[in-house]
Amino acid sequence: MKKLLYIVIGLVVIAGGWYWYANQQGSGGAVLPGAALNADVYPLYSGATWGEAYATSSPNGPVTVVLSVPVANTTNIAAVSMPFTKYYDDKLKAAGWTQDMAEEASGSGGNISFYRKGGEYIVVAFHSVFNVKYRDAPSECPCDVTLSLMSGIR
Repeated sequence: MKKLLYIVIGLVVIAGGWYWYANQQGSGGAVLPGAALNADVYPLYSGATWGEAYATSSPNGPVTVVLSVPVANTTNIAAVSMPFTKYYDDKLKAAGWTQDMAEEASGSGGNISFYRKGGEYIVVAFHSVFNVKYRDAPSECPCDVTLSLMSGIR
């Protein structure tokens, strides 16, 4: 049981780190508004309101990122996240993308799905901010869920 707990905690840390990394607008370079994601992610998932895509640099090179407006005060993360992740899983696999499980992470309130095609990659992710936090207990909803997409070249 302890081993499972350590695995879950590790995945949550990885998901949080990736989310933080994806939101470092300009920490490695200039942010360029109006950038375009890989064409295979368009049209964007219609179940969310999207911000403007922006280009930035990362340790892996240039990336383009777009974040949704957070879905506020939801009590069911799955109702927000599952249609989004299924939409992109179906869409990207149909376009010839391969899911790379070695790059993925999932945990309480967050998930990162990683797809590759040639030297390109697309990251489909969501992250939750819990509005109810107890000192000695797990976080609970209601929470705010932000969907995100990232594309780049390795």
